[in-house]
Amino acid sequence: GVTALLSGCTGAISVFILQLDCSQHPSAKAEDGKVLTPCPRILAEICGTDGVTYPNDCTLCAHNLEHGAKVSKKHDGKCQREAVPVDCRKYRQITMEDGKVHTACQLILAEVCGTDGVTYPNECGLCAHNFEHGTNVTKKHNGKCKKKTEEAFCKEYPTPPAGCPKNYDPVCGTDGKTYGNKCVFCAAVHENLGSLCFEHYGECKSHDEAKQRCLGCSPH
Repeated sequence: GVTALLSGCTGAISVFILQLDCSQHPSAKAEDGKVLTPCPRILAEICGTDGVTYPNDCTLCAHNLEHGAKVSKKHDGKCQREAVPVDCRKYRQITMEDGKVHTACQLILAEVCGTDGVTYPNECGLCAHNFEHGTNVTKKHNGKCKKKTEEAFCKEYPTPPAGCPKNYDPVCGTDGKTYGNKCVFCAAVHENLGSLCFEHYGECKSHDEAKQRCLGCSPH
């Protein structure tokens, strides 16, 4: 059956959990007492309420029987990664003579993917971006963002910009070059026919750190 909670008079579904009928997947006890459920090798992925992606309905039922769990089906397809909160209070901020606030970050490469689809060199780099721009970006997952989120970096420039502002808000490209701001960088993306990709906010530390790694990126 289907369990759904409707919120107010709008009829919007706020909770939607599918209860699987596991009786259609017969199980048997092995000699060692373990419960075994023979499942077909069909890939029809579903997301369980435990946040785990299962290959199909049967494997979720088999998991419940084997472990005595009560996991239900949340939705079809893979589970989406949840955003991970980052405690930016642990990173020291320094106010410069010009009044700008800088975050003291160690030069450690431990890349994280932000909820804005941008790859940051580490958690501190993400926090530094939030402090500087007044944003509330948090961590989507560890490691680089997938290619499709990097391509979205220049989505506000579907065509080459006619002119760019003069503000200095550096962006590092995968060609190892530091661009004055996002607009200047995205103009270069168009000039390079999409072969240039976003590496991280801020100046490039060295040419070696920003080796070209994603050919075929496009600005939209």
